[in-house]
Amino acid sequence: MHQPAKYVQVYNKILKMIEQGQLVSGEKLPSEEILTKEFDVSRVTLRTALSLLKEDGFITSIHGKGHYINNTSSFNNQQLETFVSPILTTLTTTIDSRETYYHKNASSAFTDQLFGVKNHPYLTLNIWYRSGENNVANNLAIVMPETIEKFTVDLNNSKSIVKFLENDVYNVASSSTLTLAVSERHPSTFRRKFINDSPLMLITEDIFDIHGDRLIQNKYYIPSTLFRAEMVRHPTDLP
Repeated sequence: MHQPAKYVQVYNKILKMIEQGQLVSGEKLPSEEILTKEFDVSRVTLRTALSLLKEDGFITSIHGKGHYINNTSSFNNQQLETFVSPILTTLTTTIDSRETYYHKNASSAFTDQLFGVKNHPYLTLNIWYRSGENNVANNLAIVMPETIEKFTVDLNNSKSIVKFLENDVYNVASSSTLTLAVSERHPSTFRRKFINDSPLMLITEDIFDIHGDRLIQNKYYIPSTLFRAEMVRHPTDLP
């Protein structure tokens, strides 16, 4: 019987260890040197297997630190269409803490057009998501001051900002649109340093109320090595 390629065999062995609980979420894989000896393969073969495991969302590689097991159980239960912050469904690493801040801004042609106003000041809210000591994602939210007042958001209280952006706005919204792209911004241009310098995935989200008015625009930046989106699609001619 034809044997699968060696890198496929290594892939399957590591995946089985994850499924059986021998390797758990957040745990670091043994070094490549140890793995090549354990599986009796070349480093090229091992790296091919690891790249496929990363591609399929089972592990994350952090430059200079190694390979870590992702929380793959969430992939079966959460899709991009879930009406919550996309950060919570596309970020493949754990969120241990959040850092928030905000800015008051004078009017701009962009925000005036975005919200259908004229010469109107606006606010930007920021959440930096951290895993351990590393920044793993950023949410930049653009919002009108009236919306902040309506939701009674305390801008000097981090928990209040997080609650507004991750929960409250979705509880009253009727719909949102998402656009996914590779960001043109380099990670080095941000106020905080990301966990690595990999290209950033950008999710632009516009959230609308029941009248079709834009409540907020979110821009989510996630290192591509920590990003995974799953969508559920159905044919349009279902009975």
